[in-house]
Amino acid sequence: MRTSVESSMFGTKNKYLQRKTVENAFQPAKEVSDPERFAGRRGVVESSYYGLIDEGSNIAIVGNRGVGKTSLARQILAISEGDNSLLNQLGLPSDEVMDFLPIYFSASRSISSFQELLHKILTAREGLWDWVYDVPKAKEVMESYTPKFSAGVASLGGEKKEVEQTASAIDDHDVETVFTNIVQEIVKERIARDGILIVIDEFDQIQNPEGFASFLKSLSTNAPKVKFVIVGVAQDIQNLIREHQSSDRLFAGSIVKVPPMEKEELRQIVRIAERHVSNKIEFDEEATEKLVSLAQGHPYMVHLIGKFALREAFMKEVDVIGEEDIQATLRRIAESEADPILEGRYKTAVASSRHRELVLKAMAEMQSEEDEVFTGTAYKLALDWGVDNASQFVGHLTSQDYGGELIKVRDRYYRFRDSLFAAYVKARPNLY
Repeated sequence: MRTSVESSMFGTKNKYLQRKTVENAFQPAKEVSDPERFAGRRGVVESSYYGLIDEGSNIAIVGNRGVGKTSLARQILAISEGDNSLLNQLGLPSDEVMDFLPIYFSASRSISSFQELLHKILTAREGLWDWVYDVPKAKEVMESYTPKFSAGVASLGGEKKEVEQTASAIDDHDVETVFTNIVQEIVKERIARDGILIVIDEFDQIQNPEGFASFLKSLSTNAPKVKFVIVGVAQDIQNLIREHQSSDRLFAGSIVKVPPMEKEELRQIVRIAERHVSNKIEFDEEATEKLVSLAQGHPYMVHLIGKFALREAFMKEVDVIGEEDIQATLRRIAESEADPILEGRYKTAVASSRHRELVLKAMAEMQSEEDEVFTGTAYKLALDWGVDNASQFVGHLTSQDYGGELIKVRDRYYRFRDSLFAAYVKARPNLY
């Protein structure tokens, strides 16, 4: 019979740590759902809370990849269900405990339109499926429109059975009407005092969201107790929903721009991870600062590098992680392709050229606070590294043949398509 402690009995501070505890101190593969492990972000949490209590307003969470948008969305869901622990933790006053029916749905590239998104929310188990089935009038609405649509709520032998439907099963107008009528019926049941909160993560993945703003405008009139939170990689709401008319008004006061994390907030992630392992393994100040510097404001990078550094320290029976350990961890992450997507993009961009790699790194090194790169300074750095035709390689890096990682902003200015990738480029040891 196994004992409760399955770690080796080290003669150090970490001797009674469990491997599972160490592995979950940093979590690059998932969003932060526990409020106690949520670091910083007081301003965006406050803005999100006001968006929740603002009747008739929807919330848009926008920002670069890897800055913590999904973690924020998870905290909004928790607050909407009445969990005020994060608000209390951040010292944010709240007048009441909220009571929404929370729905979380993650979109994907397979969704062609917002109407298809609505269809999936109605018929998916992680969406409104259970409520469509359990609220008699909502089920009647579904079944009254078309047999093709009602197949999504078919039952067999008294058990719920979801049936996969194609986007063409019902026309776009009917989807919007059915969705509106069904959420109206669910709201009437008073399942939750404040209404329904629907979080759509990865909204930017929807191929064509055209018409969504108009739909929200109609929904706010016909079903005012239904609130949407849309989350996606974008710099503003118009860029996210790809519409300009009415979008600002629909999200007035509730557009939450998630910026790169401040250094102190990134340090807080490290301290939270140390507490998770009861401080039996710690990062010294130099290691912490190196980790924070490499992250470039992206909490994902702290979690990724921190996870592998902590695992190695545990395996080597080390109590304190130093700066040299962080450097060694970076090499292991690259060699093992710990993030196969970022590593794959890096190798596509670099291909077989040492000079292209140096130019890519020079561009990453010379990013401004506005995420722009002035070629004058980047080319000088590349020249110092032995590359005298940097402009040729920048041309390559804007091409889809090499991943299209650079985008020309204006004459002599570029930016990385993805700031998280830029941070990875800067942190990763040279391939050649």
